[in-house]
Amino acid sequence: MPTCHLMTLSSGVTVPLVQYNAVMNGEGFFISFNDHDTSPSLYGGVTTALVFGQMQAFYILNGDHRAGYAPLLNDGFDACLAYFKANIDTINIRSERP
Repeated sequence: MPTCHLMTLSSGVTVPLVQYNAVMNGEGFFISFNDHDTSPSLYGGVTTALVFGQMQAFYILNGDHRAGYAPLLNDGFDACLAYFKANIDTINIRSERP
């Protein structure tokens, strides 16, 4: 579900900033849940991505995998990548492969 934040510019005008992905941060990586870009021409449904570094690699699973990744965040990227590999049967067509 998108979240909206308001930002006031130096001119005094307030503009909405919409964030469609829910993000959980790890050290040197993050998990991104996307329930917005679901059309067949994009991801084809709800996805959860393990994103390495500064968006250098995207490991994308179909479905909501936040509950699986959440307890692994403090264990680091390798633990999250192991989760990805264990669930590779739900890999998204746009995902990179480890």
